[in-house]
Amino acid sequence: MDRKELEWRYGAGERNLRKANLSGVDLHDVKLSEANLTKADLHRANLRGANLSRANLCQAKLCEADLTGANLYKADLRQADLRGAILNDTILREADLRGANLYRASLIKGDLCEADLSDAILDHAYLCSANLRKADLHNAHLTWANLRQADFINAHLDRADLNNAKFCTTTMPDGTIRNNDCAIA
Repeated sequence: MDRKELEWRYGAGERNLRKANLSGVDLHDVKLSEANLTKADLHRANLRGANLSRANLCQAKLCEADLTGANLYKADLRQADLRGAILNDTILREADLRGANLYRASLIKGDLCEADLSDAILDHAYLCSANLRKADLHNAHLTWANLRQADFINAHLDRADLNNAKFCTTTMPDGTIRNNDCAIA
């Protein structure tokens, strides 16, 4: 399926795009809110600025996809494959990312406020300046994650693996600032 067919089907009212193969397709600024893209193949797709709010992307293949500035408000991304995806400046507020694989994903300045990231894999992820207020990260894997200037106020980090994570002006759930890895002048 290409962008033209996808937009035509969506414009005609079709929201069930389950298992669609959109690998590598340029979907820049596409509007697919509330679409069902369960198990869709969006590997390396260009989704910059796309509106995928409330979309069902459960188990979708989004590895190496560019979602810069996309709107994924309340999207269902349970068990989605987001390895190496670019999610800078992306709205993931209240998104369900339980069990998602975000290994080496870039979430710089991402809005993950109240997102559910329990059991998610965020090893080697870049979460610099990310908003993780009230996010649920219990059992999440954040080994070697870059957490510089991330905001975890009121986040749930129970049993989260933070081994070797990088902290610099990182706001922890209780409001304290962690500076373990700031360069010494």
